[in-house]
Amino acid sequence: MAINFTRPVLERLNQEIAEMEAGITELQKKTRKTKLKINQLEKDCKLSSSPSSLSSKMSRITKLQAELKKISQQQLELSKEINKKKTLRAQLPSAE
Repeated sequence: MAINFTRPVLERLNQEIAEMEAGITELQKKTRKTKLKINQLEKDCKLSSSPSSLSSKMSRITKLQAELKKISQQQLELSKEINKKKTLRAQLPSAE
C-alpha cells in the first residue's frame, strides 16, 4: 500500500481506538457509581422500617443491577472492537 493511503487509515484507526478506550473509561466510571448506589441502597434497606420503602429500594437495586449487566455488555463489545481495530492496525505497513 502507498504511504499516502496508509497514513490516513492508520490515523483514523488510532482515533477510533482512542475514542473507544475513552468510552470504556466512562463505562468503568458508570460501573463504580452504580455499584456505590447499590451498596448505599443495601445499607438503607437494613435501616428501612416500612414495607413500601423497602420494596421501593429493592426495586431500585434490581434496576441498578440490570444496568450493571448492560454496562458490562457494552464494555465487552467495545473491547472486542478495540481488539479488531488493533489487529487491523498491526497488519498495516508502517506509514513512516
